[in-house]
Amino acid sequence: MNQPIYADYAATTPTDSRVVETMKPYQTKTFGNPSSIHSFGCESSDAIGKATDTVAKFINSKLEEIVYTSCGTESNNLAVIGVAKANKNRGKHIITSAIEHPSILNACRALEKEGWEITYLPVTTGGLIEVSELKKALKKETVLVSIHLANSEIGVIQDIAALAKITKDFGVYFHTDACQAATFLDLDVQELGVDLLTFNGSKMYGPKGVAVLYVRKGTQIFPILYGGGQQQSLRSGTENVPGIIGLAKACEIVTKQRIADGKRVGALRDSLQNDLEKLPGVSINCVKSPRLPNHLSITLDETKVTNLVKAFDQQGIAVSSGSACSSKSLSDSHVLQSIGLSSEQIHKTVRVSLGRQNSDSDIVAIAKTAATV
Repeated sequence: MNQPIYADYAATTPTDSRVVETMKPYQTKTFGNPSSIHSFGCESSDAIGKATDTVAKFINSKLEEIVYTSCGTESNNLAVIGVAKANKNRGKHIITSAIEHPSILNACRALEKEGWEITYLPVTTGGLIEVSELKKALKKETVLVSIHLANSEIGVIQDIAALAKITKDFGVYFHTDACQAATFLDLDVQELGVDLLTFNGSKMYGPKGVAVLYVRKGTQIFPILYGGGQQQSLRSGTENVPGIIGLAKACEIVTKQRIADGKRVGALRDSLQNDLEKLPGVSINCVKSPRLPNHLSITLDETKVTNLVKAFDQQGIAVSSGSACSSKSLSDSHVLQSIGLSSEQIHKTVRVSLGRQNSDSDIVAIAKTAATV
């Protein structure tokens, strides 16, 4: 059997070996609890401080605006529920989109059960959120808008700067989930104009189990976890020192490689797209929209296969039917539904997401498999 091909980088990325090496001393040597005041604890605390300086520069924020969490889901929940809890006296209305990650949608649905009004903005067939739709949805009771920077299933990039600018005139907080975007897009929070931003290590060749929520100074937000009061009492719990160190290293590497990685992986994606578009019954979703350079959402209309992911896997190729958090669900993708695909088309759609380890030969193999399944 040929070497397996991994084409599911939107689900998770392998941890860069340079990140692993950077983390090692903090697993065995510098292991003190950063809240302890003895030398072991101070050493860990100092290491977090240096790492946070790198992370803050990565998104152009202040050090005190960085909050570490366990994952993108926790960061998203903290953003949505934390802002809601802190601002319910101002109003109980939140705006999000119909194609957000489940960690946003399900947090909003939980708030609906507590009496909150949630507006789910529709998207175009190209997966884009229109500024006019956001303008129509805003009201005096709105306290938060949460719209992702790039979608995990179709790779479409939203104009967050334009959307966030609208909310400023209303005095409404804006949160963006940037987990999918971190490897390829600039997350400068000043340029984006956001008040809160999520990104995580597992989507950018960093360690699993660590993420960031950026919280602009002055943002009214309450914790959703309670404990020892770490991180200004916004996220209690002993900090994941090795994870934070690894995340900072991943940020450093992405900063140096973002442009080169985008060009190389984008060329591979474009080559695959060109090959696929020559095949009968194959369509690329959202092809005219701005997309991440590594994403392809492919509908194979003529396939007779009932489980495309397994069919590709049997050929040694790992792809996905949607987001990793929901790919085992039998329900249709809410993202693909929102861009107008029928249930039949959804079950004939796969996501190919490329990364640093992919090569030209991988593209040939993926295209060949798509032609034969």
